[in-house]
Amino acid sequence: MDSEIVGSVTEWETVPVGRGYDGLHDLADAEFSGGVTAGTTWGFMLNGRLVGIPGGSLAAFDGAELTAYEAPSPALPLLYTMQSQDSEKQAEYYTNETAISEADTTLADGNFTGYIELSENVLSGNYYVVYYGGRSMSVAFVGNSRRLLTDEEAFERANDEVGIYNVYAADIDVIDLPERESSPSTADDPTPDSADDQTLNPVGDESMTPADSTEPDDGAATEDSGLGSIDIPQAGGGDTEPAGDEEPEPTTTADSSDDTPATAADTQPDNRGESIDDSAESTEPTDYSGESTELTAPTEETGYDNTAIDTDPATGTADTAATGETAVDTASPADTGSGDPDTANGEPFEEEAEWRNTTTIPSLDPSDDEVADDGTQGGGGQQAVTRSESQLSRQQLRERLDKAETVMEKAEQRHEELAAERDEAREQRDAAQGRIEELEAELAAAQDRIEELEAELAATDTAAESTQAADNATQPPQTTRSMTPADALGGTNLFVRYDSKGAATLADAHDGEATPEDIDGNLRIDTHTTFDTEGVTVDDTPFEAFLADRIEVAFAEWLVTDLLFELRSTGATTALKAVYDAIPQIDRIELQGMIELGTDEDDEPIERTFDVVVRDKRGKPLFIADFDDSKQPVGADLIEGLIRNGNALRERNDSFAAGFGVTSSYFTEDAYEIADDATGGGLFSRSGGKSFVNISRKQGFHLCLVDRIKGGFELQKPEL
Repeated sequence: MDSEIVGSVTEWETVPVGRGYDGLHDLADAEFSGGVTAGTTWGFMLNGRLVGIPGGSLAAFDGAELTAYEAPSPALPLLYTMQSQDSEKQAEYYTNETAISEADTTLADGNFTGYIELSENVLSGNYYVVYYGGRSMSVAFVGNSRRLLTDEEAFERANDEVGIYNVYAADIDVIDLPERESSPSTADDPTPDSADDQTLNPVGDESMTPADSTEPDDGAATEDSGLGSIDIPQAGGGDTEPAGDEEPEPTTTADSSDDTPATAADTQPDNRGESIDDSAESTEPTDYSGESTELTAPTEETGYDNTAIDTDPATGTADTAATGETAVDTASPADTGSGDPDTANGEPFEEEAEWRNTTTIPSLDPSDDEVADDGTQGGGGQQAVTRSESQLSRQQLRERLDKAETVMEKAEQRHEELAAERDEAREQRDAAQGRIEELEAELAAAQDRIEELEAELAATDTAAESTQAADNATQPPQTTRSMTPADALGGTNLFVRYDSKGAATLADAHDGEATPEDIDGNLRIDTHTTFDTEGVTVDDTPFEAFLADRIEVAFAEWLVTDLLFELRSTGATTALKAVYDAIPQIDRIELQGMIELGTDEDDEPIERTFDVVVRDKRGKPLFIADFDDSKQPVGADLIEGLIRNGNALRERNDSFAAGFGVTSSYFTEDAYEIADDATGGGLFSRSGGKSFVNISRKQGFHLCLVDRIKGGFELQKPEL
C-alpha cells in the first residue's frame, strides 16, 4: 500500500481491538470506520463493513494481533480503498468550464462509484468527493499542515477553487467475514447475521421519518425518502436472482371505522431497501407526530418484508385532524398471496448489484440523461446529496456560534488592550511635550552662549592674525620639502626667450645689427622645472636662491649675452666661427643634461651626463660644459674627459660646435698641455680654427677653457 496513505492512517487515533477474526467481528459490531492492520496487511472498514484489503488477503488476519485506527471521517477509508486500486481515470475537467457542483449532481444521478480529485493547479490543498452508488462524501487536506476538512465545508471549499479535477471510477466489493473463532462474551452482542443486515451510514444512525404530507389537487400524495448518505449493503446482497419475469405488486389495505374516511397506503422497498414510498389519500391533513418507521431486512425464508408504518406500536391507530384515528396495516406479498416472494424481492437486489458496480461516468450534459417514467432521474429513485445551509446540523450551528463568541471575546479583549495602549501613549505624549518645552528653553540658552563664544573667538582670531603677520614679517617662510642639488639641477631647464621677436635678437647681434643694450632689453632667460618649486629648499636654501647662485646658471647667461659680443669685439668670429654661428641657435640650456654617445659591444647605449648641455629648438646638442667649482686648480682629467666625449659626440652630431671646461679656480700646466696636444699645438689647425680638435679633415669641435675668478667669465683657451 502507498506509504503516504500508511503515514496518514497511522496518525489516526487507535481503538482497542481483539485478535484475528474475532477482532474484525468486534469492529463490525461497533460499526467501526477506519483502518485495521495485521502486520504489513491493511484493511479498511466503513460502518463495520470490510470494504477492501489493498494488496493482501483476509487470511492474513487469521489469529493475528490487530491494530485499529479510527478515521476522523468515514469518507477516508472508502477513499483510500479506491486509491489503492488501479482506478480508471474517466474524465478531466476544468472548474471554470464545468463546476464541481455540476459534476456532482450528474454523478449522483448516474449512480456513480468512484471519486473526484481536485489537486492539479491548486495551491491551497487537495480536495476529494467520494461516491458509492451515487451517494457522496467530501474531504479535503488544506495547507502545508494538511488540515482535514469534511462534509459541507470540504465540498464548498472544493467548489470555490479554480483548477483541474479528475474523475476516477472504482469497484468496491464488501468482503465477508469468516465465523468467529470464539463465541461472543455476552448475549447482547449482535450476531453476524444481524450485523450483516445493518447498513453503512457515514453520518450516523438516523430514524427515518416520513415526509410531511401535502394535499395535492387529486387527493393523493407520493414522496420518496432516502438516507442522504452512502449505504453499502452486506456482502452477497446483490446476488439474489428473481424467480420470475414479472414483479408482483404488494397489496396494502387500510381498515378504519365507519366514521373515518378510508386511507390506503402502499409501502414497498426501493431498489436498495433504503427508502419508503408512502401513498396516502385523505381529505384532511394527517398528523404524523406520533408515527415511527421500522425497516425489516429480507430473509431467506420470507423474502423481502415490506415496511410497516404503525402509528402506535400497541394499538396500530393514528390521530387525524378530521376523524381522530386511522389504522394503517401493511401486508407483505406472502401474506396476501399476490406474488412469489422470490420474484418480488429479486428486482431490488438486482438493481442494487448493478448500482454498486457502476463505474461509468454519466454525461454532464443534462440533455443526455434519461428521465424515468415516474419523473425521477436515474439511480432507482436515489436521493442526491444536497448541500445547503439549511442542512447544517444543530451541532454545526452550535460550533459556529461558539467560534463567533470566541472571536467576539478576543475582539473585546483586544479593544481593551488598545484602549490601555492609547491612554498610555497619551500620557507619554504629554510627558514628551513637557520635555520638548524644557529642551527648547535649554537650546535657546545654548544658542545665546554660542553667540557669545563666537564673538570672543572672532576677537581672539583677529589678535592672532595680527601677531602671526608680525611674526611672518620677521621670520623667513617655512619650507615644506627638501631636495638634493643633483635632483634640483636635474629637473631644471633654462630657455632663451624674447619679449618681442620683432625687437633685437641674437641673430641680429650675429649680423651686427644689434647692440648689447638692445639684446639686454629684449632677451630673457626663463626657468622651467619638472617639480613644484614652492616651499622647496636645497641644502637649507630656498630653491630660487640656490639656483641664482649656481655657476651653471651664470655660465648660461654669459654664453648667451656676452660671448657673442666678445668674439665680435676681438675679431675672433673667424677663429671661433663654429661657436659664433651656433650662439644665435640656442633655445634651451639643460642642467645635468644627458647625451647618448653610441653603443657598447653588447649594443647597449652609452650615455654621458654633462653639467650643461646647450641645445637648439630641435633638441640637437650645440655645446657641452663640465664644471669644477672647487677652489683647487683644475688639472688634465677634466680636459681629457671633454676631449674624449667631444669626439664621440661630434661623430654622431654635426650640430656640435664646442666643449667648455669651466672652473672657479684656474687650470694647471698639465691641463693646457693636454689641450694643446688635442688641438695640434698651433694657432691654426688643419681646419683653420683656433683650439680646434680635428676628427677628420673637415670635422671637429672647439675646445674652450673658461675660468671664473671674481664673478665674471674669461675665455683662457683659445686666447682672444
